[in-house]
Amino acid sequence: MRPDEPDELGLLIRREATRHAAPPALAGRIREQLRGAAGARPAPPKTRVRWLPSLAIFGAGAAASWALSFALLMSPVAGTVGAIGDVVADSHVRSLLADHLTDVASSDHHTVKPWFAGKLDFSPPVVDLSDEGQPLVGARLDYLDGHPVAALVYRSGPHIVNLFVWPARGAADTAPRLLSRRGYNLVQWTEGGMQAWAVSDLNAVELEAFAGRVRERVASAAPTIR
Repeated sequence: MRPDEPDELGLLIRREATRHAAPPALAGRIREQLRGAAGARPAPPKTRVRWLPSLAIFGAGAAASWALSFALLMSPVAGTVGAIGDVVADSHVRSLLADHLTDVASSDHHTVKPWFAGKLDFSPPVVDLSDEGQPLVGARLDYLDGHPVAALVYRSGPHIVNLFVWPARGAADTAPRLLSRRGYNLVQWTEGGMQAWAVSDLNAVELEAFAGRVRERVASAAPTIR
């Protein structure tokens, strides 16, 4: 049989074969099953991506926590200044207990300042506040923050004030700040490349006034650059 000749068997089947129409109920069940199969097709699971927002929140929280920890670690108030304040207060107490306030006893800054020459690798500013009722009584060498420092000793009535001074190379000037350690008041500031700590059992107002007078005298004694 050639490809273009009609299919006699097919024609015969279509013409003579008995045909049965599907009952309406069967057709309905088939349609319902087809719809059910289509509806049962699983939707893209949303739970697979629910962890992404949680991960983003966790990451942001961890980053903020790390940044806060780093800031606290580097903060001079919470970190370095607070730690040095403990050491300064301890040194003040030792000087009172050991009765070793001064290595050189003098109220003359022309005697005290040259005494440090050759003992330190810097020249500390030395001022006398006798006219303010807080005379210089002498000085000594001390050791703080990992290196030798100058300790200038003043008397304010029955109270002793230790003024510790050492270089603060590369540090910006800072305004005086008040701390309290071991039951003593401390005032710390940085100015002109020097770090200073005043510590005493004077009340906070009087010690801050003392620090202000020292800063004024040092500033007035500094050479003017023209």
